[in-house]
Amino acid sequence: MIRKMKKRNAFILIVGLLTIPIPLMLPAQNNLPYLGQEPPGMTAKRFPPDSLLAGGNWWWHGSPVFTPDGLEMFWTEYVHYSPTNEHATLFTMKVEDNNWSPIQHPPFGNIDYFENNPVLSVTGDTLYFFSMKSTGVYHMVTRTSSGWSEPVALLVPIPSGFSFGLEIAVNRYGDLYIELSSQTNPEPDIYVSRYQNGTYQMAQNFGEEVNTDYAEWGPFIDPDDQYLIFSSNRPGMIGQQFDLYISFKKEDLSWTEPINMGFEVNSTGAFFPYVTLDKQYLFFNTARPGDIGYNPYWISAEIIDSLHTVVGIKEQMKPTGLLKLLQNSPNPCRDQTTILFELEKPTKISIGLYNQSGCKIVDLVRDENYQTGKQEIIFDVSKLQSGSYTYTLITESGERISQKMLVIE
Repeated sequence: MIRKMKKRNAFILIVGLLTIPIPLMLPAQNNLPYLGQEPPGMTAKRFPPDSLLAGGNWWWHGSPVFTPDGLEMFWTEYVHYSPTNEHATLFTMKVEDNNWSPIQHPPFGNIDYFENNPVLSVTGDTLYFFSMKSTGVYHMVTRTSSGWSEPVALLVPIPSGFSFGLEIAVNRYGDLYIELSSQTNPEPDIYVSRYQNGTYQMAQNFGEEVNTDYAEWGPFIDPDDQYLIFSSNRPGMIGQQFDLYISFKKEDLSWTEPINMGFEVNSTGAFFPYVTLDKQYLFFNTARPGDIGYNPYWISAEIIDSLHTVVGIKEQMKPTGLLKLLQNSPNPCRDQTTILFELEKPTKISIGLYNQSGCKIVDLVRDENYQTGKQEIIFDVSKLQSGSYTYTLITESGERISQKMLVIE
């Protein structure tokens, strides 16, 4: 059974009712990867050229996915005709004859069905997608010498009483990362169905390391299982209704506590994460000032490395309970904020402030002696750029503990 997530639908439907069909033909671009768009740095940029911007009649329902060379693109466009009539359709274009081709439906797509979430294998020769065909919800096609094969329905067993979501992700080994929900647990969680000996195994809950009582959906898995990105509405969000979070696999094969991907990604909420196969860019969907509908944005994938650095700072040494570092107040902050901490014995400490890249911005305290008990420092943040920061307290014995701080304009 297919079940659409109420939380996500509420987020999507705020754009309004749409009644105009999806455009099928748009001008060709050029012969450069990624439609020839100027690559982003560590500042997120809206990706589509003007001819592909979401409008009053349709919007993007997922991030674009590209072949490893960046010269072939697949995506989904969504139309909401009425409260009981909505549709999503797959599209593609590629460089041929030294130009980006006109937009067209992929040969394996079926415009009569709601189809969504194209995902390419790491080699670019296999494509997975969601479809409401009666044969199954997840399908796969492979590239042959004469084009794409006919779709094959994937038999993915799920626990009794659970329903499939609309998004999937796949790693190098063919394992599927999916979202499932049930009547007793309507908020979706992320599950994994391992591909073993040509058969998909019973989907297993990813575990409490990632899943909570809140919604976790729209997964992206690194091809080598090194990190997982997903959307969630858990407490501590920066944007609207859903933010992107990331968790990294540790050496013992457990996963780090997910962290918010920061203001640059989540300032207006974010969903549908996708990292390009060349590992250069992170795509996500959102609607920012000037957008009529939801569009894909992109940012350098270096943000993932920077967040891994932040996680490393947090994981390097677990606190022993001899010190407490509380959340700064107010948070978010724009002028001044107070950082509170508590020591169970006199010690020398330092407190550093780090940006999203893991680089130290300033020493709030440097090798100063503090006595037992509750302490506080007042910090002027008015000269900092808006965004997410980490402040870390380190004792002379090497014990450390960190908290996040959000600075706004």
